[in-house]
Amino acid sequence: MKVLLLAGGDSGEREVSLDSGAAVYESLKRLGFTVYAIDPASGKSLLTSDGKFLTGRSTAGATAAAPVQRGAMALAKTLVTPAFDDIEVVFLALHGGTGENGSIQNLLELAGMPFTGSDMTASTVAMHKDMSKRLFQSEGIKTPKWKTYRIKDGGVSADIITEINSFFDFPVIVKPNDSGSTLGLTRVEKSEQLTAAFEKSLKESKIVLVEEYIAGRELTVPVLDNRIFPVIEIIPESGLYDYEAKYTKGRSEYIVPAKISEKITNQIKKTAKEVYDILGAAGLARIDFLMDEKEGYYCLELNTLPGMTELSLAPMAAKADGIQFDELITMLIDSALVHHPK
Repeated sequence: MKVLLLAGGDSGEREVSLDSGAAVYESLKRLGFTVYAIDPASGKSLLTSDGKFLTGRSTAGATAAAPVQRGAMALAKTLVTPAFDDIEVVFLALHGGTGENGSIQNLLELAGMPFTGSDMTASTVAMHKDMSKRLFQSEGIKTPKWKTYRIKDGGVSADIITEINSFFDFPVIVKPNDSGSTLGLTRVEKSEQLTAAFEKSLKESKIVLVEEYIAGRELTVPVLDNRIFPVIEIIPESGLYDYEAKYTKGRSEYIVPAKISEKITNQIKKTAKEVYDILGAAGLARIDFLMDEKEGYYCLELNTLPGMTELSLAPMAAKADGIQFDELITMLIDSALVHHPK
């Protein structure tokens, strides 16, 4: 079977995507697939002439080219070349931006090419945190209270600051409405810090989400179609699971399965599957929660394309459930052929 692997992209999660792509590429090769790999930001191959996968961190020879902001259009031009006529499935190792917000999913649907993960609609809704939280709320799934603000060129107004002060108790979380990997996220302890936090989020999105801060335990549940993997507890060294805590070795501890009661475990897993179904997700997704000191839990969001290195959370949970990395990759290929047939 011929597989086209997409990794890189032009989002702030490009480096993470290339790491996922490298791990998936090696697995696909071990499994005997014929693998092509391209970066949708440029439409160029991510493989060297001798079959090595390019990342942005290579120190010996070539590295993956920098993003060029052409996104889905560059990919579209590449896909119509004869070299890709016989591709049987596309494996998405993209994170954030056009790779996860439904743009590339829409392109692949129009091209009639099977691909891993959720379709365009689910990807779009999941990336849009405000929209997701509205759906959670309508279905009775608890989520931290929030407000969103579309910021124009004038910056953060005094009226916005006043409204936040009247609606929330501090601290609050300020983050981009449609970005991943906690890029642009800040825990704001007092009103005077709001403007700087907004400016940080605005680097990732023009829509900023302000969210109630829930002091408690970070939990996440990967789901693959009808299979719910063990709950993982994340213990960040700093107390906040931000970008540095996620991707700096030793900055977070992971416990799988999480040391919570069987009753709460089952409830959270059930809610994770409800969220998965409400958003119409497919393939592998990861649903993030916070649990307070009274064991009340709140859904934060669903990630349609979670990290896929062998040390990422979803593969970690799968391994705890007896599924090794290569088997997980095979399951994702099989899922793609079921959900997005040619």
